[in-house]
Amino acid sequence: MKSFNFDNSKYYLKDSEFFFKKKTKERINFLKNKTYLFDEISNFINNCIDNTKEIFFFCAGNSPIAKNIKASKIYIKEINDEYLINNNENEILIEQISNQEILSCDSIVIGDIEHQANPSINLLELSKIIEDNTKIIILSKNTFWTIVLKTLKYFFNFSPVKNNFLPSEYLENLFSSCNLEVVRQEKIIALPIYIPFFTKIINRLFRLPILNIFCMMNIIILKKANKKTKNSINQKVSFIIPCKNEQNNIKLFREKIAQSTINTEFIFGDDNSSDKTGQEIDKLIQEFGEKKIIKYDGPGICKSENVYRGISKSSGDIIVINDADLTVSFEDIDHCLDILSNTNIDFINCTRMIYPQKDGAMKTLNFLGNTFFAKLFSILFKKTITDTLCGTKIFYKKDWHNLNKNISLTGLKDLWGDFDLLISAYKNNLRISEVPVTYFERKEDNTKMTSLFSNTIRMFSIVILAYYKLRLKK
Repeated sequence: MKSFNFDNSKYYLKDSEFFFKKKTKERINFLKNKTYLFDEISNFINNCIDNTKEIFFFCAGNSPIAKNIKASKIYIKEINDEYLINNNENEILIEQISNQEILSCDSIVIGDIEHQANPSINLLELSKIIEDNTKIIILSKNTFWTIVLKTLKYFFNFSPVKNNFLPSEYLENLFSSCNLEVVRQEKIIALPIYIPFFTKIINRLFRLPILNIFCMMNIIILKKANKKTKNSINQKVSFIIPCKNEQNNIKLFREKIAQSTINTEFIFGDDNSSDKTGQEIDKLIQEFGEKKIIKYDGPGICKSENVYRGISKSSGDIIVINDADLTVSFEDIDHCLDILSNTNIDFINCTRMIYPQKDGAMKTLNFLGNTFFAKLFSILFKKTITDTLCGTKIFYKKDWHNLNKNISLTGLKDLWGDFDLLISAYKNNLRISEVPVTYFERKEDNTKMTSLFSNTIRMFSIVILAYYKLRLKK
């Protein structure tokens, strides 16, 4: 296994090493006087990675950013040992770093990128060591604040004058060359000086879209773009098929089930149907006795609760939520599964809004509503989504525990589950990717997406409340 070079003399800029060694007393006093600033950063990082178990911090005179992190082990590497002040009972202050420590961490925070001698080499080498699911969190500043702080250093001497000019706007070019891809970006702290009541209000207000361009700190969460190894072709796939009054559509699964292998299971949730949906599922079970087909009773509440019950009964490595109306073809789903298996993507959201839709596939009002919510979601969460309401979503079962923890994050029930799953995937820093699919007209019966006005109000409330909880509350 390749070993990362953590020799201080090669890792840090000479000017940075000299400054932090010579100005130890002044820098430590600066840290004490900026408690609010570092607490804000620490709290926000913790909110972004609240499922982390072990975390590693690379620091340059800013180790208080680890103070409020909740994790079983918090490794900290500082530019100078005199800054190794224990702020958290789970902190492990270290001098020499081993690959084993890096490998054990599911999150790595780089708070010293401005002071590294060669950030490009360091990031590339780090990407070769870490596990496929490990997240790297980069702390950086925008161009405006980079220039402002560089000017202030001449007068207040709180940091080296000469360091890397790496505003967040440039960093994305650096990431792509290091096999890293941005999963999530956050902007915080427009006012770094603490003024009781006023600072807190300003900093929350300036997290809103457009205003957040004035925020000083950028928190960028990354994941490897490509895996060390491709997934095994033997991974088991669980199709979760929520059904309510779909008796004429169930028979359409016959061909796919006949062609399936032992690594596929079909889980039908009959949600109190008033027609013969249940009997049609029973016929499939009788016809394909050697195949794994499971039938369960849905809770009779809404589609989302039916889907979640089906996931809990699944035994596959990969979950495919597949609407019973088969408006998305199995050919497109197989293509999505191939993408998931051969990339480092965590969550596939199928989109029906790229390819031309078949005539009659989506009503005009549904189309307009979907377009509106896709734009709203993309603006608020800075993640391009073109179709928030496509029922076909694919992800790993191993991620379901964390996804399920954040279902109904807002306190409002998502009747369809699409928003809950997308928001929860975002909250858990999963790498979300959209894959275009062809949207066909329902072969039988009518769409269940009715009561457009009340559903629109509910879905709008879910998105806005989720934004508040994820961005503004902490």
